[in-house]
Amino acid sequence: FFSRGYPQHTIRKMLPSHTIHSSERVGQGRVPEYLKRAFRFNLMDFEFALSQMVQLCFAPQSVFRASKHRKLTKNHWSRDDPAFVVLQILFLICATLAYVFAFSASLHQVIKFVIWEVLVHYLLFGMSIATLTWYLSNKYLLTRGLSHSTRQEVEWLHAFDIHCNAFFPLFLLLYVVQYMLLPILLTGSFFPRILANALYAISFAYYFYITFVGFLELPILRNQEYFLYPVGGIVILFLLSVVFPFNATIWTLSTYFSVHQL
Repeated sequence: FFSRGYPQHTIRKMLPSHTIHSSERVGQGRVPEYLKRAFRFNLMDFEFALSQMVQLCFAPQSVFRASKHRKLTKNHWSRDDPAFVVLQILFLICATLAYVFAFSASLHQVIKFVIWEVLVHYLLFGMSIATLTWYLSNKYLLTRGLSHSTRQEVEWLHAFDIHCNAFFPLFLLLYVVQYMLLPILLTGSFFPRILANALYAISFAYYFYITFVGFLELPILRNQEYFLYPVGGIVILFLLSVVFPFNATIWTLSTYFSVHQL
C-alpha cells in the first residue's frame, strides 16, 4: 500500500481517526466549547441532569456508565452538556441564601458567603481536585497497552465531571440536611456533636467513594482503589472527634457567621 506513492496527507486521511488521535488530543479544545455552551440555556437538557443527580444518590454506577457510551460514539468520556454544573451552581446559591437568612447575615456576609461557596469551594477547589486526580491517573494509573496502540489518557474535563458528580451528594448532606438539623447540631451536648461529625464523615467518605466509582469505569486505568484511601483518614478523624470536644458544624459555620451554641 505504502509503495504505491500515495502522498502522506492522503494516507493519513485514509487511516481510521482513532489510530491518529489519543483521547487526550481529542479532548483538547473542548473546554472553551464547554464554557460557551454554559451560557446557552436553550441547548441544555436540565431534565436529564436532574435525573443523573437522583441516580448519584442511589446508583452512581449508572451515571458513569454513560461515559462509556460517549467514548464509543464521540471518542471522549466527559459531558458535552454543562446543565449539571449550571444546576449545581443554582442550588448552591439557593442553599447559601438560606443559611444567610437563618443567621441574619449582613449584605457583606451574603456576598462573601455566596462567592466563597460557588467560586472557591465548588469551582476553584473542584478544578484543583480535578487537576490532581487527572495528573495522578495519567502519571501512575494508566494501563500499559500494546507498543503499537494509541496512548489513551484521562481527559481533564472528565476528571472535573467526576468531581461534580461526587460533590452533589455532599451538597445534599452538608447544605440541605445540615440546614434542617441546625437546631439540634448547634447544641453543645455529646450526641448532637457526634451527629454533626458523622454527617461530615459520611459526606466526605461518599465523595471519595463516587470519585473511586468514576475512575473505576475507565478501562484504561488500574489500581483505582487508591482513590478510596482517604476514607481511612476520615474514619480516624471521626473516631478522634468522639474523644475530643469538637463539633464540625459549629466550627464550619463559625468561619462565616456569629454562631452560638444553643
